[in-house]
Amino acid sequence: MATVVVVGGGISGLAAAYYLQRNAAKLGKVILLESSKRTGGWMNSVQHGDGSVFEHGPRSLRPAGKAGRNTLHLVEELGLSKDILVVRRSDPAAKNRFLYVGHKLCALPNSISGVVKTVPPFSRPLLVTLMGEAFAKKNTSPDETIHDFMQRRLGKEFADYAVDAVCRGIFAADCRQLSMRSCFPDIFTLERQHGSLTMGMLKARGSKLENASPLESRAKSEGWASWSLRQGLQQLSDTMTTAVNSNPKCEVRTHTPCWSLVPSSGKIKVCTEGEEILADHVFSAAYSRDLAALLTKDFAELRSELESIKAVSVYVVNLEYLGDHLPLQGFGHLLPSCENPNVLGVVYDSCTFPQHNRRDNPSTRLTVMLGGAWFDGLRTEAGDLPTEERVIEIATGAVCEQLGISHDIQPSKVKVILQKECIPQYTLGHADRLSRIALNLSKSGLPLRLIGSSYRGVSVNDCINNARMEVEGLLCSL
Repeated sequence: MATVVVVGGGISGLAAAYYLQRNAAKLGKVILLESSKRTGGWMNSVQHGDGSVFEHGPRSLRPAGKAGRNTLHLVEELGLSKDILVVRRSDPAAKNRFLYVGHKLCALPNSISGVVKTVPPFSRPLLVTLMGEAFAKKNTSPDETIHDFMQRRLGKEFADYAVDAVCRGIFAADCRQLSMRSCFPDIFTLERQHGSLTMGMLKARGSKLENASPLESRAKSEGWASWSLRQGLQQLSDTMTTAVNSNPKCEVRTHTPCWSLVPSSGKIKVCTEGEEILADHVFSAAYSRDLAALLTKDFAELRSELESIKAVSVYVVNLEYLGDHLPLQGFGHLLPSCENPNVLGVVYDSCTFPQHNRRDNPSTRLTVMLGGAWFDGLRTEAGDLPTEERVIEIATGAVCEQLGISHDIQPSKVKVILQKECIPQYTLGHADRLSRIALNLSKSGLPLRLIGSSYRGVSVNDCINNARMEVEGLLCSL
């Protein structure tokens, strides 16, 4: 019987352990090692005594696509369907999204009238842009930056404002450095298959769900745009942890960092403080550069490739103000890098999930995201990290300037979290890098499988789905 070790207790490691424990009859033992005091990784929800919930990491998931549907199926298995909070496509939090450009909020088009009219910050109607996209020249190179791809198909203005801002919101990154093929593989493939994004999307519309679970069918029929859970998204990772621990063949060990991974006669010796676990198979959910540090010097080429995947750090600043201070209803607003590179965007949490607001008084909950690829701009002249007071000053200053909240109104709650190296960057050539990593792993003979946000998707949905597929690959080989 095989012993399987999962290194890292974030959402990817938890997903792998969960799917492994479902098939524990084929295995001897499943051990998850997490260095910190808790599982869940960046998924971190904090509940306050007054009922308010602060999300320090991901705050909502999309139900769309194969990965989104897989997560819904998982939620159903875990018995969490009754705790789902839904944002429907007809809700303001789904329909209304904004850019902050030229020192003002600009609503992105969300209706036919918005598509046919010229709306700021754009100089022509979106319809004209989309019509031109159908005739844009097709690119045949193996990869392209997101900015180059979108500028070629939708024009420089759209790329500079909308695409730049969206990439800052998703990846906290510069779209001029990111790989289109790796960051948006479905859109990249649309051009390859149909020659046009517009035509490809039109052909994809109306496709039917096959073998859909009840929750998947409900999400489609009710028009879900996104969803969360009553106690915050950490409720998902906490429930997965409980499910894994409830299996007698499985064990979740917190406060247990992995020190090294040493090959041993076709297996891997997983070394922790005071213990060596001889594993038949290892799933690494650690950040790629951390995994590189665990490998011996015999794997220099593999280590080098893993180390080449950089990640950025983000300050997450949760703010709560007593009273309703939002000048408009919506999901939030993003800033293109030409506007204010240090401030990535502001999420209107109290509008998106009012169920997470405090119970006793009306309130406005906001999350301000700072840094990312522009993190060094937050440092002091000496190169040190800013003080917490300085981070709060930047965040509240952005809220006052961009949402018109008076400087005289002080937040009733503030929490600053520095998420170090939280979002890996899929720069140009990332797909080739993954191919070289796979080749090196194959040559090494290590029974090691790579999961996590460093490789094939940074979203929670991607992390869960990729872990499931790796587990299925292992089980098929046994």
